[in-house]
Amino acid sequence: MKKVNPQTSLLEHSEAKVRLYGRYLSVYLNILHRAQFVRRIFIFDLFCGEGVYENDVKGSPIIALDCIRNHYFANQNSCPNITIWFNDNGISEIEEGIFKTDRVERLSSQIFKPDNVEVKFYKENYEDLYPSAINLVTQTRDSKGLFFLDPFGYKAIKPEDIRRMLESGKAEVFLWLPIAQMYRFADSALRSDFPGSAPLKQFLNELFGKSIPNFQSPYDFIEQLRGRFRAYLKDLNVFVDTFILERDASTVYCLFFFTRNIRGYEKILEAKWSMDPSRGKGHSLEKTISLFDETELSGYHQKLLAFLGSSDFRTNEELYQFGLENGFLPKHTKGVLDSWKNRKVKFEVVALDNKPVRGYYIEYNSERHVAFRIIK
Repeated sequence: MKKVNPQTSLLEHSEAKVRLYGRYLSVYLNILHRAQFVRRIFIFDLFCGEGVYENDVKGSPIIALDCIRNHYFANQNSCPNITIWFNDNGISEIEEGIFKTDRVERLSSQIFKPDNVEVKFYKENYEDLYPSAINLVTQTRDSKGLFFLDPFGYKAIKPEDIRRMLESGKAEVFLWLPIAQMYRFADSALRSDFPGSAPLKQFLNELFGKSIPNFQSPYDFIEQLRGRFRAYLKDLNVFVDTFILERDASTVYCLFFFTRNIRGYEKILEAKWSMDPSRGKGHSLEKTISLFDETELSGYHQKLLAFLGSSDFRTNEELYQFGLENGFLPKHTKGVLDSWKNRKVKFEVVALDNKPVRGYYIEYNSERHVAFRIIK
């Protein structure tokens, strides 16, 4: 069988990555369109690729433009003010002799674009361009930004870049990393110098400092990266989430998501669960069906019980955030609470606003204030 070139044909796991980005972007536009304090949205696709691939699968630039067009017609011919940057300094692998962004520009011209949507095309090195993107979001009043970083490899990316993008509190970041490749060379990169080892060594040293652990598997590598990103960005109150994509056990990738907005965090979790209804974790070509609910498999029942038991009471706002931080939506937390009635776990919900209690009120910005208490 002829090996498929991932630079010219978007493989299934990569297609799933772009679908997740598209689903989130659609929700992102809907929310910010209704936010009176947002006057302009910036979208920066700084490794934009070919646009459409040889197997007719759409890449991130075309997905983004499709989302904007669909949003416009679904909202009575209106959409937010949007500026998009498509950047890639590579030569096309599909069309000989032209830059990838020239190809994307031609393909983009065939898609309807509202008058208040500005699209710019660049052929710059990522390192030279991303500071300008950060400055544009930071200095533009009442703006929001979304960075989509999908490099071919990982050599251009540094943890400091992510921090700089998030510091203003006005941006969110998607970062695509080739986990299996990084995991495979992590130990040797740290212990010895070999051609190409410097970027990976710098990435790990910046993130872990002198406390780099032994990585047990690609999946352990993902969890360790997520934990360290959370610690590295803790002072900025950043939420970090992951979406695992794999072709097989030896080819694992991960889409990392960073935001300082808990509402945005909930929405990326919703997008994940819509694509992976049984686990909410990722996309695999080797799909398995579990007889157990994911809240059971992850130990979320026990974690939630321990969280409630560690204090005299927990508010509905605390349960909302605790569930999200563990990768579960409010409906999952409600499901666990309901199941406790059959398990004879005794707890009570107490109103903090002197109104009758008729539910759990575990939701974003709930108007009700209640407290949960384990009855011992």
